[in-house]
Amino acid sequence: MTPSIKDQLVRDILVLEHSITSPRDDREICFTFHQVISKLLSNDGFKTILNPSPDTSKFDFMCTKQDSRDRMCISLQKSGKSVHEERVHERVSFAFNYPYNRLILFAPHGFTSACYHFINSTDPLKVELLTLDDLKSWTSKIEIESNLNTHEYEDIIKIVSKTFIEKIAEDPNFLLKIEWREFEKTIAELFEGLAFDVTLTSPSKDGGKDIILELVKKGISMKYIVEIKHWKSKQLVGQKSVKEFLKVICNEKRESGLFLSTYGFTSNAFEGLTELERKKIRFGDQQKIVSLCNTYLKVKSGIWTPLQDLQEVLYEQTF
Repeated sequence: MTPSIKDQLVRDILVLEHSITSPRDDREICFTFHQVISKLLSNDGFKTILNPSPDTSKFDFMCTKQDSRDRMCISLQKSGKSVHEERVHERVSFAFNYPYNRLILFAPHGFTSACYHFINSTDPLKVELLTLDDLKSWTSKIEIESNLNTHEYEDIIKIVSKTFIEKIAEDPNFLLKIEWREFEKTIAELFEGLAFDVTLTSPSKDGGKDIILELVKKGISMKYIVEIKHWKSKQLVGQKSVKEFLKVICNEKRESGLFLSTYGFTSNAFEGLTELERKKIRFGDQQKIVSLCNTYLKVKSGIWTPLQDLQEVLYEQTF
């Protein structure tokens, strides 16, 4: 996204916030929200279409992505108070009966806690509940396009990531100095250096995964996903985040997933996981990250070669 488009997006959100706090007309809120959501989704390759139908049983917007099966519907909840579970259930049921695989509900005044609990059980439809703060957070994570050409930019990122890897291996406390997106790029460089085929997902809406890893084993392509939580507040990852990541692994039919949390997990984060689920997900903390950095440096120095079975590299020192 260019700087001018992001600046306009920020202004649109401010207008939307003013329309919500000092409501004049529902049509104004709908129009401004469309301006915001269309810019956010277009950054991920979606085309957003305003639904002209006055029938409120239908959705406000439909979204499609070229050369993709992704079909999304968006509903704007204009209630002056928090939206309740019954309304979310109604929207989910409607979307489930149409050719949509993703539903976004936006409520200016938020949702009840029961709504968030409900959407964790909406397989196979993916549901996202957005508030004004979520839109602001989404916008803040969008990266600005560089004036450098692609190759120059990627070369610079690799140099920076390699420097970060060296610093982390030398002193794990250096992690505190790295921003979350820089850290994701550093982890991507780590796995690429260990001979994985690596895809770093979009920072705005990654769908519950930060990195996709691929390797070929006995002629068969195997894909793994990595989720990274790097909170400078040193917050521990809890049970909800673990369950959400497990859901992504199962929905996307990945071989398994690796959940990296810089500062670890809460004592009850793994409660309720079955033996089969524990085989689908591995966990790593700061110790695993430092170990990956050291392994990467050994490979780059030429004193060690990645094992034929890269899965061993992926899973060692995990729990």
